[in-house]
Amino acid sequence: MSTSWPDKCPFALALSHDVDRVTKRWQFPYYIAQAITHRQFDHLQRQIKSLGASLRGDDPCWNFRRIMALEDELCVRSTFFFLNEQGRASLLHPRSMVLFWGRYSVNDEHVQEIIRELHTGGWEIGLHGSYHSYRDEVLLRQEKEQIEAILGEPIKGIRQHYLNLDIPETWQAQANVGLVYDSSLGFSTRPGFRWGTSRPFYPKDPLTGEEIRVLQIPMGIMDAPLMQEHDPWESALSLISFAEHERGVLTLNWHQRSFNPWEYQEWQEIYVRIVQECQRRGAWVAPLKDIAERWLSLRVE
Repeated sequence: MSTSWPDKCPFALALSHDVDRVTKRWQFPYYIAQAITHRQFDHLQRQIKSLGASLRGDDPCWNFRRIMALEDELCVRSTFFFLNEQGRASLLHPRSMVLFWGRYSVNDEHVQEIIRELHTGGWEIGLHGSYHSYRDEVLLRQEKEQIEAILGEPIKGIRQHYLNLDIPETWQAQANVGLVYDSSLGFSTRPGFRWGTSRPFYPKDPLTGEEIRVLQIPMGIMDAPLMQEHDPWESALSLISFAEHERGVLTLNWHQRSFNPWEYQEWQEIYVRIVQECQRRGAWVAPLKDIAERWLSLRVE
């Protein structure tokens, strides 16, 4: 089982951030009330600190430059998946409140500014496909083209919101709109590799047996499920070793809100530890588009 990563690195680490929300406003009353009801005083204290920062103009979700500074220190770059959500919340449908309340617009001046700043600095911009786009090719194409209009160039990759997938229909739609890779194949409830491999692959249509030309780069670790493990660090080490053994890719999904220092300091610390441990083991650390380009180049050599 061989893979020629750059500089003969034994495996790869792909860093990514899903951008679900860019501000925290209406969530504060809910979380504060929840903490009081359940007598979770540590959680309450964190929410109060976070609220204070928000009132001072330091929004707990707007952590882009914190991430940029941190990844500069680590000498790495990552992928930011921006959500172009069109769904609207309705009081008549409680689930829609969770999904769509507080959504942002990629047409917002500040959002476009940070997208361009990240892109100019060497970070990759990808599409975080909206909640319904996994089953709507027209919507998927529209969302992709809106992000591309901001960047002035094509985007390569996607991760579907909530990891929504209709297999193989979602992958066929992604290929049809010109996406090169997808990194939605993972678990939202626990760390691990959903299809048992860390190695990228082209999936096959179960009816025709033909390859669907959108490269699957499995997601191995999402922040919240990892931090809910009994021993998050041991779980992370196990998956690092698995990817290293397979000479595959360990893909991290650390939401940008998780770099909020008032609520998630431990989450940021373990992110850094994972990156440093992979670097210690000689991993090639790269945004997902670079992983895809390298893997696909090897198929034609």
